[in-house]
Amino acid sequence: MSLSQTDFVRDWLAQFSEPERPVAAQLADAVMLVSHDAFYRGLRLLLDETTTNRDEGDQDRPIALFAERAVETRDTKDSDNGFVRHEVLPFFPGTDEGRATGAGMPPIVVDPSDQEVGSEGAIANFITGYERLHRDRVLSHPGPDALRTRRVGHIVIVADFIGSGKRVWEMLEAFWRVATIRSWHSYGLVSFAVVAYSGTEDGLKHVRSHRSVPNVRVVHACPTIFTTFVGAERDAVEALCRAHPHKSRYPFGFGWAGALIAFSHGMPNNAPPVLHSDRKGWVPLFRNRSALGADMHFPAANADALAERARAVLQIRTAERFLADPTRRRWVETMLVLTALKEGSRTAASASARTRLSFADVEQILVFTRIAGWTSLRNTLTVLGQRELRRLQLRRARTVVLPTEDLPYYYPSQLRAR
Repeated sequence: MSLSQTDFVRDWLAQFSEPERPVAAQLADAVMLVSHDAFYRGLRLLLDETTTNRDEGDQDRPIALFAERAVETRDTKDSDNGFVRHEVLPFFPGTDEGRATGAGMPPIVVDPSDQEVGSEGAIANFITGYERLHRDRVLSHPGPDALRTRRVGHIVIVADFIGSGKRVWEMLEAFWRVATIRSWHSYGLVSFAVVAYSGTEDGLKHVRSHRSVPNVRVVHACPTIFTTFVGAERDAVEALCRAHPHKSRYPFGFGWAGALIAFSHGMPNNAPPVLHSDRKGWVPLFRNRSALGADMHFPAANADALAERARAVLQIRTAERFLADPTRRRWVETMLVLTALKEGSRTAASASARTRLSFADVEQILVFTRIAGWTSLRNTLTVLGQRELRRLQLRRARTVVLPTEDLPYYYPSQLRAR
């Protein structure tokens, strides 16, 4: 059952006019719900790959994990031209020059006047558990002394979501401002990595632009208003976000990201306020960006979410049966990716966001479809790829003819329409 058909959405939908209500339902159904288990499992797999897929000389060196957090900054006014310069301060105070020493920073800093703990609490808890599981290979929030004595090879920032990318970029800059770490990096002794469950394409691009050249990896690219909807549907959704709540400063969320994702621990502020704001009496779907009220509607497994997506996009009536078979599942995933390319996706991140498939799966499928001759190097559909989609559309109302082990989907010689 889609989210818009549940009681959870009833009061929120009731606020809209009759013409707006179908558009609002589409918006609610487009939000990707990430359960607690899926979130932790995805991060764990990425970190496992980070620790194992390293150069041979780094295999015996531990990695240091840091939960994404806001860092100290300072605005200084240039006396000559009056411009205000925004400066990120060193991650470890007083280490912008000389040899860095001292203990680590606490994973969470709570303002005494505001005891609310954001997503960094869930990340810090995950890091603690991961360190206990890999005691000899992982350090949690070490300081300069521990980084030096344990000969850490990778500094890894762990986040749930990368929206605009500003906060993660500034955290990388704060590490870069530590003279000792910058020196280690110049000698190839330490590298930077960022691991997040999801992120927008623009946010990931911004983080990758940092001069520390971080290895940035996500489980899923984040669906946004701008990647999920096209044409008249997108125009209607954008108009809805601009209209509700009235005169919102950022109608598409912080950084105008338009993020459509909700974790079990909360929704990022990069999501449209129409989903989470209570401004001027507006009844939000995710009150105060909390997703606790929707926890019963989070998909129990990835197969459930993929089945729902296949029904909506491909109109396959018995999607669960197809997904139960690994060969057929991959075929459905491939058709989802081809459909995304047809609708304008040109990168793996964009296709991941549109299909809700993992970033790694999309990359693998794109490699196979290029071998098959279904897609070009620029991720556009070839004549053969278009033919496969047409064949699916002609048969979608009947039982879909699926490939077998003797006729796998990725061999060009067996891809001719029959």
